[in-house]
Amino acid sequence: MYLCKRKAYKFCNLVTLIFLSVTIISCSFSPINPDTKIIVSKVKFDISVPEKIRNNINTFIIEKDLSTKEVAFSEFKFKENNFFGGENLGSLESEVTGSIQIKILNGKEHTKKISSTKRFNTQSLNPLAQKELIKIMHIEIIEDLNKKILLYLKIHEDKQS
Repeated sequence: MYLCKRKAYKFCNLVTLIFLSVTIISCSFSPINPDTKIIVSKVKFDISVPEKIRNNINTFIIEKDLSTKEVAFSEFKFKENNFFGGENLGSLESEVTGSIQIKILNGKEHTKKISSTKRFNTQSLNPLAQKELIKIMHIEIIEDLNKKILLYLKIHEDKQS
């Protein structure tokens, strides 16, 4: 009797695992097709915009004189906050926020500030490890901002069409 129940649970677990795998694989989607190109007449970057964002944006944007749309990126900032507390008043959590402002000129001026925030626990980290983790968070924030910028530009392009 015990062996039969064990085989039944093993079968149920296998079925559940297969079902979840198929569900997760079938639900994955990309909000932006990598073949999608955004057509604008001019792209401007402020000095504060990092090279990684510039390179990523330039791969998805095509500059043509046929378009009347201009896009300007400015005011890129990183901001770090530490939250202190506990018995020794050490840093419990850190928060890194990156933001960039986008202006789209197409007859009207549309301005949008896009930001990304990452929080992490620093209670058990030494200062050197915390600095390295902040560097990693900067990279993740830039990647997240790239995705949000492209999504915003694509949505704005679809509204104009």
